[in-house]
This record gives sequence, C-alpha cells and structure tokens, in this order.
Amino acid sequence: MFRKLFPIFILFMAVFLCSCGKEKHLNQFEKIVERDKLIVGVKSDSKPFGYIDMNTLDIVGFDVDIAKRIAKDILGDENKIQLIPVTPENRIETLTSGKVDIVVATMSITKQRQEVIDFSEPYYFAGQSAAVLSNGKVQSYSDLNNKKILVVLGTTAATDIKKTIPGAFIIGYKNYTELFDSFKNLRGDAAATDDAILAGFVMDNPDYKILNPRLTIEPYGVGIRKGQDSAALKYAVNRTISNMKSDGSINALKQKWFVY
Repeated sequence: MFRKLFPIFILFMAVFLCSCGKEKHLNQFEKIVERDKLIVGVKSDSKPFGYIDMNTLDIVGFDVDIAKRIAKDILGDENKIQLIPVTPENRIETLTSGKVDIVVATMSITKQRQEVIDFSEPYYFAGQSAAVLSNGKVQSYSDLNNKKILVVLGTTAATDIKKTIPGAFIIGYKNYTELFDSFKNLRGDAAATDDAILAGFVMDNPDYKILNPRLTIEPYGVGIRKGQDSAALKYAVNRTISNMKSDGSINALKQKWFVY
C-alpha cells in the first residue's frame, strides 16, 4: 500500500515545496501599499513647484502638494511619503530604475518621453517662455537673435527656443540653480523654460520679467513606469487628479502657489 501511495506523496510534496518557494508578484500599486510609503521624485530648485523652504529645509511647492494628495488617497495619510530630489536630466532614469514610484516634477508630456515612461492625465498647463532684464535691450523674442539663451539640459526649452529663434546661441546647465545663478551673473541674455518656473524666479528677482506670449503649451503629467503592473497605480493617480480638478483642489493650489 505504501509503495502505491509513495509516488503520490512525492508529487504532493514537490508541488507544496514549489508553491512555498514562489513569492507572490506584487504590482506597483500593491508594493506601495505593502511598503506603506509613496516614494516620489520632485524638483528641489524650481520655485514654486518644488523647492527648499529655507526656514524649514523641507521641499515644498505645487508639485509636492500634488504628491501628498496622491499619498493620502492611496495610503490614507499625506505624510506617508518620501521625496527624492530629481533634475530634468535624471528624473526619467530615476523612475525607470525603480528608485521612485512616481515623478511629479514639472514634466511635460511629450511623445518622445511617452516612448520611455507612462504619464497620468495632465494636472497643469504651462508654456515655454523666456525671462529677461526688465530694463534691458531685449524686449521681445525677435531681440534674442544672435543672443545667448540659457536653458536646463533635459527640458523641452532648447528645442522650442531653437525653432522660434534659430539664430540664438543655446547654453545648457544641469539644473535651475546653476541656470539662474549664471543668468543673474549676466552670462546670458535670457533664461528660457516654462513660464510657471520663470514666475517663481521673477517673484524673487523683480528686476526681471517674462516675455509674452507663450511659445508653447506644456501639459504637466505625473511620470509612471511603463508595464502591465502599473495599471492600478496609473488608475489611482488619475483618480486623484480628476478628483482634485472636480473638487477645486487644483485651483486652490494655483492660488496658494501663485501659478495660473
């Protein structure tokens, strides 16, 4: 009898051990819930969307508040969040490598970026522009021909400005801190990026102004890793953004951070 049952016993044990050795595959949303923390890539040098409050040394801003609302909706507490500073150059790599769950960092939704990562629905619409000295010689985009325009590498500014002002000399920097420091030290005739970011610079530097009109419309989206296991997370993020639009939270953040 035992000899007859022995092969069945061996088969049962093999299936049991194999099933015990397999870990349950968690999708991106489930990993966040299990960890009980949302890890978010944000800017730390782009006032008013993401910057360091010098009084508290915390990263604050419009994008940070968006990230906190997503954390609250997923985990029930906006403080269950870890903010990782990113730059335009490294924000996509930081996301695709798994160092962060999502990126909320003034990132425009473009076809080129959509080949690498996924995006939420837009939560804000900015526009490409340029800042110049208020009393300087440059008073319009046409005045920037054969002039030096400073941009941040990895942004859409270099491409957009070159299309509008083909005679301009583009000088790239790694981040906005370097760009604006160089701009204030007169190493360029204009600084080009999204008008919402330029607005933060002008707030702190009233000797400068933003040229009108906008050159482009730039929809900001939350960056999410591509893949089948991202569907639940994308749904959750989109639900938060939709709710923030319908309940007035997005408009309230615009007033709070002086972006329109």
